[in-house]
Amino acid sequence: MDAGSDKWLMIVMVLVILFLLWRTFSSWLSRPAPFKPGHGFEINDQFERTAAVELLERSGYEVVSGKLKVPLTFDCDGERLYSRLYIDYVVSKDGAYYVVKEARDRQPMDWTGSGVRKALLPFLLLYPDCEGMLYINGEMNEIRKIRLANEEEY
Repeated sequence: MDAGSDKWLMIVMVLVILFLLWRTFSSWLSRPAPFKPGHGFEINDQFERTAAVELLERSGYEVVSGKLKVPLTFDCDGERLYSRLYIDYVVSKDGAYYVVKEARDRQPMDWTGSGVRKALLPFLLLYPDCEGMLYINGEMNEIRKIRLANEEEY
């Protein structure tokens, strides 16, 4: 190889490296910020030591926040409509955060695709940077982990 072809090879290599760096940087910019407690909701560090809390701790989760009320406001044809969502706990395990909902006798869970969507999708969409959601049934000592599957997981 002569000096001219070495020069062109170096230019091509530099362009490829610059392209890869640009692609990595633009991908990093488009990713949402990581979920951290206190970002998007207030932390409630006061919670009772219930059977649900003990079940979570026995399973390796650290309770970060107690009950939270998330106010929602909708504008429907110029009329303000108000509602709220209740989160029982926010927990962490291995650096990942989960929103927790406790089972209620008066609101039994329908474990079908449409039942899970109807009951839990608002929570999963509200905090997309959470690893998922935990649905706990303290009476049955059961913790179910719910996540939205990525397109690659189908």
